[in-house]
Amino acid sequence: MNEEILDLKLKGYCCSQMIMEMGLRRLEKENEDLVSAMAGLCDGMWSGRVCGILSAGICLLYLADPKEASMNNVEELTEWFEDAFEYTDCADLMDGNPLNKVEKCPMMLEATFQKIAELLEWDE
Repeated sequence: MNEEILDLKLKGYCCSQMIMEMGLRRLEKENEDLVSAMAGLCDGMWSGRVCGILSAGICLLYLADPKEASMNNVEELTEWFEDAFEYTDCADLMDGNPLNKVEKCPMMLEATFQKIAELLEWDE
């Protein structure tokens, strides 16, 4: 787990909030209200549905580059996510094991953020 993810986790952020906060930092923007609102996507919209990492990642793509997001990047990110992690729903990804939030989520979050950076052509 990288330091930025660990720091955000220690602040109490969930995966969707972390993706957005990391993206805002890369965009050199601040928006506490937006980061707070991303909590609605935590744990698959609190119902095990679409993973907050993926849904917040899509929101970040639109925030960073609305035209390109709508044309190509959302589909590419979604297909990549499903190929990389097999599922898109939080419940399937967690497989009934609460420890997966500690073991799988940070790795998924870091890999997904790297993919978003690649799609947005951010230098890593």
